[in-house]
Amino acid sequence: MSIRRLILSIFVTFIASVSNAQINTDRMMTVARNSLYYEDYVMSISYFNLVINYKPHLYEPYFYRGLAKFYLDDFSGTVSDCTAAINRNPFYPNSYELRGLAYINQKDFLSAEKDYTKAADMMPESRPIWNNLVYCNIELDSLQRADSIVDIIIKKWSKYADGYNIKAQIKLQMKDTAAAETIIDKAIEVERYNVKSITIKAGIQMQRGQYKGAIKNYTECLRLDPKNAGNLINRALCHYHIDQYREAMKDYDLALELEPKNFIGHYNRGLLRADVGEDNLAIEDFNFILDIDPNDMLATFNRATLLENVGDYQGAIRDYTTVIKEFPKFLYGYERRASARRKVGDFAGANKDEEHVLKEQIAHKYGYSTPTSRMKNKTIKKSERNLDDYRKLVEEDDSIKDRVYESELRGKVQNHDQEAKLLKPSTRTYNIYKVNPPDDALIYFEKAYEEAQSGKIGEAIKDFDKVIEINDGIAEAYFNRGLLKLLLDERTTAIYDLSKAGELGIYQAYNIIKKNQKKQ
Repeated sequence: MSIRRLILSIFVTFIASVSNAQINTDRMMTVARNSLYYEDYVMSISYFNLVINYKPHLYEPYFYRGLAKFYLDDFSGTVSDCTAAINRNPFYPNSYELRGLAYINQKDFLSAEKDYTKAADMMPESRPIWNNLVYCNIELDSLQRADSIVDIIIKKWSKYADGYNIKAQIKLQMKDTAAAETIIDKAIEVERYNVKSITIKAGIQMQRGQYKGAIKNYTECLRLDPKNAGNLINRALCHYHIDQYREAMKDYDLALELEPKNFIGHYNRGLLRADVGEDNLAIEDFNFILDIDPNDMLATFNRATLLENVGDYQGAIRDYTTVIKEFPKFLYGYERRASARRKVGDFAGANKDEEHVLKEQIAHKYGYSTPTSRMKNKTIKKSERNLDDYRKLVEEDDSIKDRVYESELRGKVQNHDQEAKLLKPSTRTYNIYKVNPPDDALIYFEKAYEEAQSGKIGEAIKDFDKVIEINDGIAEAYFNRGLLKLLLDERTTAIYDLSKAGELGIYQAYNIIKKNQKKQ
């Protein structure tokens, strides 16, 4: 019998036992952990819920449910469950470790640092815990403390090259390049072919202008790891600095073959192409950059000069104008636009630009300023949002489109094949909560639902608040309130609501959480 058929058999047996208000919690824990092992996270959560309902004093189901939520990117739910596990058993270090990792993903490094400090006290031989503790202190800019913790790591594991790597990087952040180089030499001595160590060494050499030495070390890195686009880009920069343009171009081309959407690769190759006169190809690179970030004014200006070089004067004028609107005191922009305007016969516009430049130069020389206008960035008001288009709350994750799961439930949620839309209470919810006369919670629910559909988002949220205040077991209320808060960019509380909805059985909530974590 296959493991999936076995799980199904256990599930059917379990249904029968629930009717007698009794379950074998040990058995359910085994099934839940099996589901977790086979990455059926939503299924495992449903089983852990059952164990928690029957034995809420146990810490393990909270911990493992938190782990399942973590894999669904529900970091808020992970923190909540780990906290519940710690309240029931404060001597289980894995709860602190997992909660710390969830805090890191929420960028709450101070809370994470406290948890990893506690976990390190309880499991002093766990190197990953020490590493994450260092990371938290670096993010908190506590470099001295981070440095002292790395010393503990190196003392415990003297042959651990990455310990020296981390210490060298901390020294670089502390602007102590000489100490960093000494430490990284020790790392290479400990492990001769550690790519990270050699990469750091090459970076220090590049920073010092020792480009030939850096090229040699980047070449060694690429021999060990030939598909590292970052090292190719750095080696290209070194080649560029010693005027080896052909070699630099080869490195950029290869890096972009490996990572076609590498922003820095396109940017630097565009600059190099401009330097060697390949203007049309350079324009292609800057088009790519501006498709990703239309507000990159330096890229816009670079493209403008290239468009002017190839005779697209109207395109150049457009880009120069964009830059000038953003930086109205950028006089060279006016000079370049004046040049482009003359080439299309707009002599009045060119004269106006040149007069502006002259006027500003005189003002600067004699110490007074002239009035300037600056384009204000238009912000979208909340009332301007399309409140009916709930699909915009989520984006497809291209990296997992091709993954197929045997479990239909897991596939729908974990492949992100779910629609974000407001939910009405399920038949089950009505059967549980609706009585005659109708339960107040459901009266407010229906009112909130109608308000949301008509765009009255604030009023709807307030009424969903009342629903939850009256009855905190209606999953759809949390789900809908979470969606509405996402529309208002109240992300933290929205994720909390969606996490609660998922915990109560609306598993597509985890799909929306994952997508919004990905966007973030």
